[in-house]
This record gives sequence, C-alpha cells and structure tokens, in this order.
Amino acid sequence: MENMLLQIGLIVVAYLVGSIPNGLWIGKVFLGIDLRQLGSKNLGTSNAIRVMGIKYGLLTFVLDAFKGALPIILVYILRATNDFQTNLTLFNQTYDYAILFGVVAVIGHTFPIFNKFKGGKAVATSAGIVLSLTPIAGIACILVYIAVVAITKYASLGSTFAALTVFIVSLFEFMIPDGKLIDNLFVIIVYGLMILFIFYRHIENYKRLIKGTENKMTFKRK
Repeated sequence: MENMLLQIGLIVVAYLVGSIPNGLWIGKVFLGIDLRQLGSKNLGTSNAIRVMGIKYGLLTFVLDAFKGALPIILVYILRATNDFQTNLTLFNQTYDYAILFGVVAVIGHTFPIFNKFKGGKAVATSAGIVLSLTPIAGIACILVYIAVVAITKYASLGSTFAALTVFIVSLFEFMIPDGKLIDNLFVIIVYGLMILFIFYRHIENYKRLIKGTENKMTFKRK
C-alpha cells in the first residue's frame, strides 16, 4: 500500500514538474518577453535559442532536461530510503519501469497544466531521461543535434536525427557490457515510443520542410 501511494505521489510530482514552462518564465524574468508570441511561439529549447540566444536557450534546455531526469533520480532515492519497488514481471523476465515516471514528466512538458496544455515538443525533457539512464546515448544525441543544426540550420532535423541516434546508440550501450539486451528491453521499447512521439510532434515541421517554409535556426539571439 505504501509503495502504491509513493508511486501515485511520484506520478503527480513528475507531471507538475514537467508542466513548469521554463522557456516562458526565463523569457519574462530575464528579457521581459513572452516566448509564446515570438519565433515559432513554442516553449521548447529550439525556439528559446532562436529567440533568446544561446545563453538563455541553453538554460532552458538544462532545466527542461532536468524535468525528465528528476523523477528517475527520485526513484533511486526512494529505493535507497523506503524499499521503493518499480519492477514488472512479464514472461518470466523482470523489468524496471522507472523510466515511466520520466515519461510522465514528458507528458507534463508537452501538455502543461500551467500553460493551457500547450508546451514543447518533448525533445529536451526526453533527453533528460536518456541522460539519466543511458548517458552515452544522451551525450551522443546532443552532439548529433548540434552538428545537424549547425549544418542544415533546421532544429526539426536536428531533433529527428538526435532521436534516431538515441535508439541506435542505446542498443549498443546495452549490448556491449554483457550482451544482455533482453534485460533492458522495456527501456528500448519505451525509447522507441518516445521517438515516435517526437516525430509526431514534428509533423507540421516536416510539412514546412517539404514546402521550404520551415524556420531556420540560429544560435544567436534575434
């Protein structure tokens, strides 16, 4: 019963933390602007960088990524102090579903209660999950994002290739130490679903890319 109450509480905390519109308050506090009215009008990292510049855009990314990592960090803390359990047994195989609490934060980031359920595109907060569970894949996806955006000037392409990088590198990250990919199959499946969700959130961007009307990215403040 105690474990169930802790899990419910963590779900609520994850969603509320995920709902914090960092790009919005950073713009208002430091620059006196409303990110919802500028650029692509999105509260995510890409628009934050495009409108506010690299310094405040990077701050937005770090805080948004932390939203995804925090619930998983709390799971580890609860395990150490309260015998908190997040195990699921399927077909005689036990999987750790701690990642799902991070996914709740992604949902909060994408559909934030503090901004009329209009949020970012799930990229930065998802990156926080990846960095906390598979740091090599997390670092790789950030480097790929920077490289693709630097070359193409399109944040949507950067996000797309970064997401694909996570899936590919995480497969190797799980296989290389002991070859027991099956032990982490649940995480791989969730990663796949997260990537599909990111693609879904970028459908309009893909349409604009095809039409040649997609907004270009710059690391300098406009």
